[in-house]
Amino acid sequence: MPKHYKTNYRAILGFILASIVLVLIWRTYYGYYILYPFTILGTWFHEMGHGIMSMIVGGSFTRLEIFNNGSGLAFSSYIDSNFYFNKNISLGLVSAAGLFGPPVIGSVLVLMSKTYKRSKIILYILSIVMLISVVVWVRTTVGVVVILFLGALLFYIAIKGNETLQQLVVQFLGVIACIDTYKQINYLYIKSFVSNGVEKLSDTGSMAERIGFTHSFWATTILILSFSMLLYSLLLRNRIRRTQH
Repeated sequence: MPKHYKTNYRAILGFILASIVLVLIWRTYYGYYILYPFTILGTWFHEMGHGIMSMIVGGSFTRLEIFNNGSGLAFSSYIDSNFYFNKNISLGLVSAAGLFGPPVIGSVLVLMSKTYKRSKIILYILSIVMLISVVVWVRTTVGVVVILFLGALLFYIAIKGNETLQQLVVQFLGVIACIDTYKQINYLYIKSFVSNGVEKLSDTGSMAERIGFTHSFWATTILILSFSMLLYSLLLRNRIRRTQH
């Protein structure tokens, strides 16, 4: 009996529309405050991307700071002799990881939400990583409070939540992570910014400085790749197997 697949395009369209609506709500005054914990979560995804990549390339991830306005910083230290790759390439990858981290995590969450069993597993993994990060890296009050609360909540849902709730929560978290890059689209297309009176390179500005090309090139590349990852994960998530007799 040959096996064939069909794709639930209505579900994909619904996911994309829900993401667009969520972004629009986020940009309203009340929507921002209602969704504030998830603004902090999006920042956590972003900064953890920087921090984890810094360890992958041979550096040390020392601490993570998340501020009341939703911005954040990941602090890492490096010794030139410890880099596993070329130094500029390594630091360029660290900059890129903060922007690619959320859509990668979001795509994984979307895929894992396909079944109840996988949803439960990913809730355990994500909640434990969040709780560990609070102990090891997060060093600001708002970061500790929000990430600790969300991590504990997800762990509780993994233990006590019914299967439908677990699947819906993972899907929602997938949306939150996937749209993080698009929420900060203005940041993507700036080369530098001023923080506390000091001019700093943006992530795309750092990529241009370290790897080459322009910051606009990297911003556009990130948007295209992020959307491609999301679309591919949605296609896999909503592919239904059917058997022909």
